[in-house]
Amino acid sequence: MAFDSLPARPLSHDEVLALSASDRFVDVRPVNAFHYPERETQLITAIVFVTGSGLRAVDYDPTVREWRVVREESLDDPEDIADVPDALLSDVQAEIERRVSEMEDAGVVGGTAARDDTTEVRDATGLGSLLYEQYADG
Repeated sequence: MAFDSLPARPLSHDEVLALSASDRFVDVRPVNAFHYPERETQLITAIVFVTGSGLRAVDYDPTVREWRVVREESLDDPEDIADVPDALLSDVQAEIERRVSEMEDAGVVGGTAARDDTTEVRDATGLGSLLYEQYADG
């Protein structure tokens, strides 16, 4: 299922921070990012949105240039990310990591370069170049 409210491109880290600062969500958590040191840019390709009624995890599919819903769960009026069960966040993270692992196995993306709490940061090789082109075009 597509998540149409996001642009048809990856988001910058600053854009995700702006979403997080908005009043539309209880919390917005980036889950997967590609780092471009030569451009001092980080593009986010997977995000967990927490609203007053639940959780929606999405990831970006560059082959069709759209955000896909990975997981949706109802929650009982969460006030912040601490109200989301750890097991649910772990399941979402694992699903997103599985999708990226499939791309790694195909030789499209590089391995994890760093981990910042909940965000896997990867070297921008192969797929990373495509993501940056789509971001710049968008």
